[in-house]
Amino acid sequence: MAKMTAVSDSGPLMALAKLGVLSKLFSVYPTLTISETVYHEVVTSGLAIGAKDAAEVDKFCRSKQIVIFPSKGIKEVPLNMLSELHQGEIETIKVALQLSADYAFIDDFDARQVAEENLQKMSAATTLKGTLGILVELYQKKSISKSQLKEYLEEIKRRRDIWISSRLCQKLIEALEAGVL
Repeated sequence: MAKMTAVSDSGPLMALAKLGVLSKLFSVYPTLTISETVYHEVVTSGLAIGAKDAAEVDKFCRSKQIVIFPSKGIKEVPLNMLSELHQGEIETIKVALQLSADYAFIDDFDARQVAEENLQKMSAATTLKGTLGILVELYQKKSISKSQLKEYLEEIKRRRDIWISSRLCQKLIEALEAGVL
């Protein structure tokens, strides 16, 4: 079986670490690649303010389950930009293209649109997923239980430091309870 590649932006990494579920990600995706900029956004900036999720992500970087892709190693790829993106989002898209990644984890709506357009334009077979898609996949692959998934979705709705739509979380809870996930 070919090695699966997944590249992540800051949002999913921070959300999964804040929920305490990041370690379960590795049961489905044995290694994860992040750009150097994403590392600094999550870990360097997070540790500076004492964020627990930053320490969690750093632990997986040190164990090499999260691989840091150096910014200077990112090939220049002209991207069609529908909107302004942060440097970490741009690098995530470029690294996913450069590695022909199987998955790119991006939560931000604008960044997902730019990624989708550019992945299609370059005929890349990369699948985009966000935090919610990852949580559903962990549930479907039995890495988390139905009650855990519901608990995580409820927690996302409550937290102000995870920027995911409460409405989307509620729709997933309803689908979960209706047995369609």
